[in-house]
Amino acid sequence: MITNFPGLVSWFTSNGGILDPRIKIGYDDKGIRGMIATDTIPQNTVIINCPGDLALSQEGHASQDTQCDYIETIIEHLKAGEESKWFKYFDFDDSLGSRIPSEWKDGSQALDELQGLPPTGETHRHINWYKNSCKQGRDVDQWEMRAFKIFLTRAADIGLIPMYDLMNHHNGLINTRLERTDDGKGLKVITSTDIPPNEQIWNTYARSGWESSVDVFLTYGFVEDYPQLWQWSDKELDKRNRENMNYHLTRYTANEESTAFEPNSSGFEILVLSPTLVALYPSKELVSILGNGQRSMEEWEKMTVEHHKILEHSHVADIEQSARALLQHVPTSIEEDEEILKREKHVFDKVNRKGRIDTNKLDIMQAIQYRIAFKKALQLTADVVEAGSLISAEL
Repeated sequence: MITNFPGLVSWFTSNGGILDPRIKIGYDDKGIRGMIATDTIPQNTVIINCPGDLALSQEGHASQDTQCDYIETIIEHLKAGEESKWFKYFDFDDSLGSRIPSEWKDGSQALDELQGLPPTGETHRHINWYKNSCKQGRDVDQWEMRAFKIFLTRAADIGLIPMYDLMNHHNGLINTRLERTDDGKGLKVITSTDIPPNEQIWNTYARSGWESSVDVFLTYGFVEDYPQLWQWSDKELDKRNRENMNYHLTRYTANEESTAFEPNSSGFEILVLSPTLVALYPSKELVSILGNGQRSMEEWEKMTVEHHKILEHSHVADIEQSARALLQHVPTSIEEDEEILKREKHVFDKVNRKGRIDTNKLDIMQAIQYRIAFKKALQLTADVVEAGSLISAEL
């Protein structure tokens, strides 16, 4: 267990919060901190109940200006230290221990390591919003950067919710659901499956296909595990969408008015379910489960087969052509990237053993890991279409 977690629990429960005693915070085999079950937790158990007066509320901070005010409120509490009601909460926060693309320096090698793949040109979108909308274009100091990262990566719709925001993201293994407390100002976390001992307790940061794997990386700085939802576009598709705002609706042969026949987006999009299984142009119905429940691989394969039956061949050819064009445009192959990443990690570990953390090297490795995942998704798309089955590709 993390040493200062008991102090956080004591603060939370003494202020009216409820936390199931079968929960701890620990590290997985990849060194990632997460919420873990210490014993079997049955389905439909309320494992976290955060009352409204323990949530650092965003109520009244929906507009751009008031979101700036909300970040200022976070800064005030950080600077107040032990005088803040939320001192124990912020003391446990580890936002500064992670890196997000918003922190990559202008002109840094990490930006080049994306090799033009999305989100190239958008990596600083969030921090630029903060600088331009809240700080009149000036650079941010350490207090402001920490508060901004907490706001960006931890805040829910209703604000900062202690305990809830310690759960990690996994849309394939999600085992919880959320409910507002009776007064609408707090939040309950309820198990949606039985959770066995030593299993992580998962949340979602990207529900129902509203955010893609590109968005998850842009905001949180990691490549999500399967399922992954990749989106991109090109000049030709942009042109067709401008000329016909309903062009994406011609992807499917069926015309029924149903989410089963409504594309999730107007761009090129793929739902990668495993290293060998991908759904092209997923519908809103197909992605609706993301962040809301689990499907077995057998269920995913069956649904993908049925989904691919309604795809128009011209759109299938377009997405294959675009995927291959992207792969041909980048200067390195997947295999070369994997070797580059090994070398970069070796150098990083060597420096790290001397007690120094090279954040530039961390950013570079982060970008390479991301581009490998994106390239694998593109290659799988091309392979599946080339195979002609539109189901899966063999490893």
